[in-house]
Amino acid sequence: MKPHIQRRSDFIGDNPIADHNDAGILVTRDGGTYKVAVEVDVDTVVQMGSTEDKDQAGALVKELVPCIHEIRERYSRCFPD
Repeated sequence: MKPHIQRRSDFIGDNPIADHNDAGILVTRDGGTYKVAVEVDVDTVVQMGSTEDKDQAGALVKELVPCIHEIRERYSRCFPD
């Protein structure tokens, strides 16, 4: 999946937050799909992937943790549509 920048409120919508860690990675659950995003700032996230497997969502979160600074730097000047 190509990373997608969007407003945090649009990413969450009415979906429950399945996980949110201190690194700033959000996981929401939309039906059976888990969506994973990195918080760029308080209002903006970059959706990095989605999966229907809860364990795979956890693995994606673990993969993203070491890359948080790079992801935030790359998307810090981008704005949601």
